Amino acid sequence: MDAKSAIRFKLHAERIIEELSLALTLAKEASPTDEFLKLRASVGDIIARVGTMLLDNIYKDHPDLMA
Repeated sequence: MDAKSAIRFKLHAERIIEELSLALTLAKEASPTDEFLKLRASVGDIIARVGTMLLDNIYKDHPDLMA
């Protein structure tokens, strides 16, 4: 992946994480505790996968984007 594509991909991955975090905040306020805890576990897994599968691959090829 070229540097320009890596930057765009990184921005999209970061936005995914931000949106999922926001969704959790909203769910915490609107959901019963047991439902929220299940959702938090699922969303946490997705965020972890975005970090390890997507961002780690970008940083491996373009370590300068870690900042």
